[in-house]
Order: sequence, then structure tokens, then C-alpha cells
Amino acid sequence: MKDVMSKALLFDGKAMITVWSMPRAAEEGARLHNMTDDAANVYGRVLAVSAYMAAGLKSESDKLTVIVEGDGKLGRIVACGECGAKVRGYVSNPREVLRAGEQPSAMVGGEGVISVIKDMGMEQPYRGYGNVVKGDITSDFAGYFLLSEQTPTALSLDCAFEDGKCLMCGGAAAVPLPGCGEEYLVVLEDIMRNFTDIRSALETDTPKELIERHFGHFSPVYLPEITPAYRCTCSRARTSGMIKAIGRKEAMSIIDECGRIDVHCEFCGKNYSFNAQDIDKLFKEE
Repeated sequence: MKDVMSKALLFDGKAMITVWSMPRAAEEGARLHNMTDDAANVYGRVLAVSAYMAAGLKSESDKLTVIVEGDGKLGRIVACGECGAKVRGYVSNPREVLRAGEQPSAMVGGEGVISVIKDMGMEQPYRGYGNVVKGDITSDFAGYFLLSEQTPTALSLDCAFEDGKCLMCGGAAAVPLPGCGEEYLVVLEDIMRNFTDIRSALETDTPKELIERHFGHFSPVYLPEITPAYRCTCSRARTSGMIKAIGRKEAMSIIDECGRIDVHCEFCGKNYSFNAQDIDKLFKEE
């Protein structure tokens, strides 16, 4: 099944339903970081909710950063997103596993903070915060949407890895829009109960088929489909810009001490190395 995100307006534009599947993107990210299945199951959920939020960005220059800092085994979980549900991410401890008797929540922890930064070209980026309460990505992000963005969101997320292969990754989200009355909220909540097992649903149907099956009698108006993807934006040129930003003096000081400057990308694992000749050429180009 291809990676795809389907969106539809319901009740004459009073609510929106989004269903998405992105196993390829999740598997690519987990592969790049050599993750265990236990780590990837959580990582995939964070990528999934980040893709959902990134799909709401309007401009190609808009950017999103999601940080989950719990007291669990994975440590810090970071995901970045761009317009079109393009995401990338990493975790501090990708080789962690669940021991006998441990609950999946042990990977995230029971206490911590969710931080979301949206840079949309304004004078200051938007910053929102939520709490890690249950160590469950779905419920903790539903709480974030309600408390920080004032958007009550019926949210379902799941991700399942087996022997390094992503069997499924994705979710469903329903949100009321301006003008959505109580009668529509009741209907929305009732239907969304069918999405509690989003894993089984996405293993048999495409996102659009799921929307049609559960909401088709409300004449959904479909928006253009989006293709989520794992995309790292690092490059040697961008890394050169970072070195330029620290200045020639500091760059040459590192060269004198270490013999070269090595820059490692946390998102895709690539390494960029610059020797004295590279640095000299870099600053001569200014």
C-alpha cells in the first residue's frame, strides 16, 4: 500500500476527517537509524502525528518541529516536518527494547513535555506545549491539541514493526471547524469510535476507502490527496552555510585542533567532512 493522506470536509464544511497511511516513510526513517522494532513503533507514531500537522502548513517555506522529551527509555524524540507532510526524525536511544513485563509506555515514560514549534514566516514562530502523561503518543498528543491549540481532536495513531519491516503506520483525526454544533460533534465522536483499532483498518483499506465507509453517507467533499514521505533536507551546501555562520576564525580554530570539521546529520546519518583546503575555499567564495 502506498503512502497517502486523504482529507475530506464533512457536514457542509463544519468538520474535517483525515486518514493517512505512511509505512514506507516510517520504515525509511527507522532503517536510517538502525532502530529496534520497539523503538520504531514509538518513533513511527511521532512521525505520523508530525506528518498530520505538517500537512496543515500552507507555504513551502513553513517548517514544523516536534519534540517529545519523556523520562522513558528512548530519551528525546524529535521530528521535523514541511509542507506536504514531508517528515524526518530521530530518537536519542534507537537501540532500546522492552524487557519482559514492561509496558510499551516505558519507551516514552510517564512524565515529560511535548514541544511544537511552527515557523510560518511570522516575526516569531508559534510555540505550543503539552505534557507527557501516559507515555502513549496518541492520548498525549490529543491532550496537546486540546490544551495548546484549542482544537478538540479525535485522534487515533498506530505503528507496527516486525523484524525491521513496517507492517503499518498512520492514523485518523477528526476535528470540528467553525460552525460545528453539538449535534455534529456527537455524530463525529460516535463514528470515530470505529477508528480505535486503526491498525486493522489500515491493513485492509486505503485511507479514502475508510472515509467513504464510515462517512460516505455525509457526502464528504474530498481535498487533494497528499503523499507523506521521509525527506531529509541536509546537503553539503547547507552544511557549508552552517560553517560560514561560525566565521573563518572559529572554523580554522577547529581545523587546527582536530584537523578537520565533521558534521553529522541526526536525521539521515550522513557525515560531511571539511579539511583546511575546503574551509579556505569556502571563505574565499564570499
